[in-house]
Amino acid sequence: MRLILISLLTVAGIQSAGWAQTAGNKTARRGFSYPGYRPSEHPFQKAGKHYWVAPGGDDAGPGTRQKPWKTLAHARKSIKGGDVVNILPGLYSFNCQFGPAGPNEDKKTLYRAADPSFRSGRVVFCADDQLTSPNWTLADNVSIQGLWIGGSYANAHKRGGGSYSSRNSEIVGCTFFNSRGFAGGPAYNWLFQNNRMIHLGNGFYGHSMYMAGGARHDLPWNSRNLRVLGNTILAGEGYAFHCWHSPVSATIAGNFCSGNYWSIVLQGPNHSLHHNVFWKPRGNVKGKRGQVGFNGWLPAKLRRFDHLVFGSPHPVWQAKMPPIRSQRPIEKIYLLFDARIRGVPNDQHLLLSGKKWTGKLKLPKTRVEVAALSKPGTVKIKPRFFPRTARQIDGAIEAISKYFRENDPRQISRDKSDRLEKLFDVLKVRYHTTPQDYACFPPMAQDKDDGTYGVH
Repeated sequence: MRLILISLLTVAGIQSAGWAQTAGNKTARRGFSYPGYRPSEHPFQKAGKHYWVAPGGDDAGPGTRQKPWKTLAHARKSIKGGDVVNILPGLYSFNCQFGPAGPNEDKKTLYRAADPSFRSGRVVFCADDQLTSPNWTLADNVSIQGLWIGGSYANAHKRGGGSYSSRNSEIVGCTFFNSRGFAGGPAYNWLFQNNRMIHLGNGFYGHSMYMAGGARHDLPWNSRNLRVLGNTILAGEGYAFHCWHSPVSATIAGNFCSGNYWSIVLQGPNHSLHHNVFWKPRGNVKGKRGQVGFNGWLPAKLRRFDHLVFGSPHPVWQAKMPPIRSQRPIEKIYLLFDARIRGVPNDQHLLLSGKKWTGKLKLPKTRVEVAALSKPGTVKIKPRFFPRTARQIDGAIEAISKYFRENDPRQISRDKSDRLEKLFDVLKVRYHTTPQDYACFPPMAQDKDDGTYGVH
């Protein structure tokens, strides 16, 4: 029941959630929009209780709207699975061990910002009074919504992080900043939507977002049915999206990333990759080899590979790798440089400069070779799903990174302005999904290698 509900809600509402401005509406939308933000009552079980937390509250009180609790630690130990914790704006010290587990996927334990617009301030979590980035975890059947989790810029790539090895978890409309990034798996039926990740990751193997699977595709505990929708990852280390160790059936759509060493690696069967912008990766800046910042390493066999933007002169690393393989026709692959991606039809390579594509660029393998290339032409072609110029994109990225370098969590919690939200709006990607994007795949014998589909 829950799966069908999420599918229908997402199909109906995701396009408006993924695009904040239209020709008739120039006002930037604040916060996040998610059809399931207000928990629906399950017809066969009693709804969870609502509790409230505020910086000026009292843990000796009842935790009501009129008499809220003061700390998240007290709330964590006082609630029962399936309850809702509404959190008023402010800076909180909390270890971010989100639980207890909800009783089932239809009745999740929910931690959420009481004001999802952020107009009254932001709900910011640090590990302690020294503004250290926390190490967060989620229990099964838990949803967190509209929270800001991180530390001062001194923590970036050094402290904190997270883990999401859980079932039926949701992370929606949250902002993670200045930490080592997060990793996890196995994870099942997991939703990660409309989040922002700034200055995350730690070196070559410490990725901003690590979606680990397991050991083999056909094991019953492997990660599967992951939905990664409408997220923004900036100025990280490692990969922005690292989907490895044989996860099954990930839908990755509507995302923007720039500034990590590399953009995405995707391994395992039955994934959908569409309507994403993989902009300008840095390459391995700490390694002796100085490896090129390629956008993708994609050995997976895919359900979809379409409507993508690649900003690196080496868009997809394909040395000793198969060509792109997709069940659905490959189309609308936009490139900043005149490079070739094996498996993409010639007429679907589209240069953002508007010039005729030739695919003759010799793919650089090092950062030194990238530096020697001529600059790409001015962006004249604006895809309908991301109609931005290079100047708009690069300007927003730098301003957002600067904000998180110069503002500590205390200042972020008090910020009621539109400035940061308008910058993130520049990087939002239009996308829509179909019911096929949310098909669930149980463990099957034919999952054993990336070159097979089988009939699920």
